[in-house]
Amino acid sequence: MNATNTCPERANAPPTPLPPTRAGRTAVRNHDTRVSRQFPPREMVGKGAVTVEAISARRSSPRRLFFRCARVVLTGALLAGAGVYARHAFLSATSEQAYINGEMTVLRAPIEGQLRLEQVQPGALIRGGATLFRIENSRFGNQEAMAQWNWLRELTGRLQAEAEEAAVHCRQQEQVYRLHEKLHEQKLISQLAFIEEETKLALARTALTTKQAQARQAEARMREVERQVELQKEAMVQMPFDGVAWTIPASTGAQISAHEPILQVIDPRRIWVEAFFHERHAPKLRVGARVTVRALNGPETWLGRVESVRAGVGRIAFENFTAGLPGDFTRHRVAVRVAMESNNPYEASQFFGVGRSVVVGLDEHE
Repeated sequence: MNATNTCPERANAPPTPLPPTRAGRTAVRNHDTRVSRQFPPREMVGKGAVTVEAISARRSSPRRLFFRCARVVLTGALLAGAGVYARHAFLSATSEQAYINGEMTVLRAPIEGQLRLEQVQPGALIRGGATLFRIENSRFGNQEAMAQWNWLRELTGRLQAEAEEAAVHCRQQEQVYRLHEKLHEQKLISQLAFIEEETKLALARTALTTKQAQARQAEARMREVERQVELQKEAMVQMPFDGVAWTIPASTGAQISAHEPILQVIDPRRIWVEAFFHERHAPKLRVGARVTVRALNGPETWLGRVESVRAGVGRIAFENFTAGLPGDFTRHRVAVRVAMESNNPYEASQFFGVGRSVVVGLDEHE
């Protein structure tokens, strides 16, 4: 049968469609190669052709190796970080809350009157002895104090006059005594007459000493009343130490009453750190232990030592702290007071750091 004779049905039938293929275009010496999922490419040997499978494997091997190594390194880093965090959280003694505290000195008005503040600004360094404010009371009219002062002035004048008279009498008595002493040496008067003149001289000297003491006391009392009267008219208050003004609740020109607060100042010599540790760290906390203090939001770091430990747990009530913290601290904590061992890193313009939050860590290698 001739091979050219075919079945008419087969001849007229449309060609069978091939399954969908994923064409991959690979340029190998300007030849197009299509890769099918159903029919893998055949290895072309001739004219230096390279198979697609070899090229794909060669390209993907370094990439797979890189990602595999990256996963291993990342896993190791995560495990190491978790270990460090667990050790830091459960083994290291670090405060859960801490802040810088300081001693506040309230300067009050000694008298009532009108306030005259000097050029004082919060955060500015003030030297000890500098005048802070004055109080003037032009309406002062204490008649009782003025009457007492007038009476003391008259008494002082009278006692001083009596003391002068006693001094004149004492000098006269000394002259008489010297005369009787010479007569007694020459045996011209009796022993009894000489002793009598000697007694008169001793009494004159005693009277002079008494009058002079009374005059001095009256004068001192008069000066004290005079000073009090002047203070009731005008008073001046100076800075007791080198420090910085924390708050100035009063203003210049205001009418204030006696003992009213005018300024609050910070003494840089009396600054410490209040820290609260979890009770599991209580065995490690002891007086004299060295600690490291660092700012919560800053690069400042300095050294300190535990000054006191308030043992016991439970509810801790805060005192009147300068930082204005909440009234209670309900969780179990141990309160530790830390004294600064190195220089304070904060300046006067920063209020020496009072009120700032810090972190206190116990030096376990000490």
